[in-house]
Amino acid sequence: MPPCVIEKNSSRALYTVMWLYILAAWGVCVSTATSEMFTCAVPVDPVSARLGHVATMPCWLTPSMNAEGLEVRWYRPKDFDNPVLHYRERKIQEASQQSQYVGRSSLGLQEVTSQGLKGGDVTLKLVNVTLKDQGEYVCYVSSNQDYGTASVFLNVTVRGTPPLLSAVRTDADSVNVSCVSHGWKPRPRLQWSDGRQTLKPAKLDYSSGAHGLVSAHSWVLSSPSSAPWVSCSLVLSEGEEMEGRVDLRNVAAVPETSSGLQTAVIILALLLLLSVVFIGVLYKKRGNKSTHVLKGDILDIETMRQPEDLVDIENMRLAGVDVTLDLKTAPSYLTVDSTGKIVRDSKDNPCPPGEHAYILGTHGFTSGSHAYWEVRLDKEMVGVKESWWVGLASGSVKRQGDVPATPSNGFWFLSSYKEKGLRLNMAPDILLPADPRPQILGVYLDYDQRVLSFINVKDNKLIVTVRAMFIGELFPLFNPGQGDTAPMTILDASHYKTKPVEESASETGAFLVSNQSRNHQTSESKDCL
Repeated sequence: MPPCVIEKNSSRALYTVMWLYILAAWGVCVSTATSEMFTCAVPVDPVSARLGHVATMPCWLTPSMNAEGLEVRWYRPKDFDNPVLHYRERKIQEASQQSQYVGRSSLGLQEVTSQGLKGGDVTLKLVNVTLKDQGEYVCYVSSNQDYGTASVFLNVTVRGTPPLLSAVRTDADSVNVSCVSHGWKPRPRLQWSDGRQTLKPAKLDYSSGAHGLVSAHSWVLSSPSSAPWVSCSLVLSEGEEMEGRVDLRNVAAVPETSSGLQTAVIILALLLLLSVVFIGVLYKKRGNKSTHVLKGDILDIETMRQPEDLVDIENMRLAGVDVTLDLKTAPSYLTVDSTGKIVRDSKDNPCPPGEHAYILGTHGFTSGSHAYWEVRLDKEMVGVKESWWVGLASGSVKRQGDVPATPSNGFWFLSSYKEKGLRLNMAPDILLPADPRPQILGVYLDYDQRVLSFINVKDNKLIVTVRAMFIGELFPLFNPGQGDTAPMTILDASHYKTKPVEESASETGAFLVSNQSRNHQTSESKDCL
C-alpha cells in the first residue's frame, strides 16, 4: 500500500478516536448535571405537634440522592438569613441560627427506616415545641447545579386543664351539673354522658383567651334516678381526651323556700360573713390568735395557669419548709417511723369502717406565711399509692374531735381513691382526673393570698388551685389511706432545694406504732380513707 494511503487511514482513525473521547466526556458531564437535578417534597397536609413535645416536619429529595454534601436550610418566611437550622459543609452552622432554636432543632428522620442525609432525607426535628413555633417553615436545599424549596405548616395543639365539675340539686329529682375547662388548642369537642347515653347540654359556650387558647363552659340537667353519675369529656383527637365525673347520689338537696325568703337568707348570710371577717380582723390587730374557722366552703377552685406555662416549681421550692409529723395528733390506726417523715396505716390496728385516720405536722402557718413541701406517694418495686389525703387543717381540729372533713370545719385537702381518682373535699366532692396519679405531690401555700396549690412534681404540672378563706393557724395534713403497699413519705426540703428529688433513705427504716406505745397521744383525730 502506498505511504500516502497509510497516512490518510491513520489520520481518519485518530480523528474518530478524538471525537469518541469528546462525546464520552460530554456524556459524563450531562450525566453528572442530570444527577444533581432534584426537587424538594413535603407532606400535603399540615403537621401537628403537642405543646412541649417533638415536632417532625418531613422534607426529602426526589429523585433520592445523597445530600451529605449539599446545603440544607430551614427557615421561617422572610427569615432566610436567620434560619431555624442551617446545614453546610457537612455540619450544623449554629452561628447563623435564631437564638430561640439553638439546641432545639436538628435534622431528623422522615420515618424509622429512613437513611437520613444519605438517602436525601432532610427532615427538620424540633423539640420542646412552644406556641410561638406554630406557622410555616421553608425547606431549602441547594447544590452547585440546582436548588429546591417546599413549605410545611406546623400546628401546635394544647391539651387544656382537667374538666372541673360541680353539681347543684334544683329539685327532688334534678341536678344541674356544670363543666369548665381552660387552655385548649384547637377548640375541643365537649360531650356529656351518663354511661348509658350521650346527653344533650342545656348550654355550651366557647371563649378565646391569650394566645388563642380556648375555654369551654357547659352545663346539663340530669337525674340521679336515671343514672348515678354523669361525665364531661373534652376531646381534641383520638387519644387526646380528658374526662371528669360527678356522683349525683351525694348531691345535697336544696331546701324549699320561696324566692323572697331565699333572697333574705342570702343577704343575711352575706352580713354574717362580713361580720365574721370584721371580728377576725379586730382580733388579729389585738394580737389574739383566733381558732375560729369561717363557716363557708372553698371560695373558688381554678387551674391558675395556662397549660403552655409549666409551674414555676423552682420558685415555689424557695419557700420549702421541713415538715415533721406530730405524733400527738396521730390516732392508733397509723404507724410513724422514727424520723417522723414516713406514715402508713397500721396492720395490727386497722381503722374501723366509716372512720378516717389523719395526722398533722408539728409546725403551723399563719398570716405572712409562704410554704412549700413535697410528699412521695410511691415506692420503687411497689408502685404508686392509690389512697391518701394531703393538704391543710386548722389548728382547731386538734380539739374538735370527730367532725366531717369539710372546709367549713377547717379542712382543705386533695385526696385519692382507688376507683374514683382525685377529688377535692367539697360538698359535694369535686372529682379530678387521675391521669396519671402523682408520684410526688407538691403543696404550695400563700396564706395571705388565700392560695393552696397542688402540683404533680414529676410532670411539673398544676393539678388544681384552691382559693379559700384561711383563719387562724394551719397545719399540714396527711392521711396515708388503707391497704396500699407503699407508705407516704414527706421529703426533706434539702432534697429538692438544691437537687432533684431522690428516694428517701429513711424509707427502709423500721416503723413504730405511734399511739399504742405513747400515752400522751390523743385519739380525737379519727378520720381514715
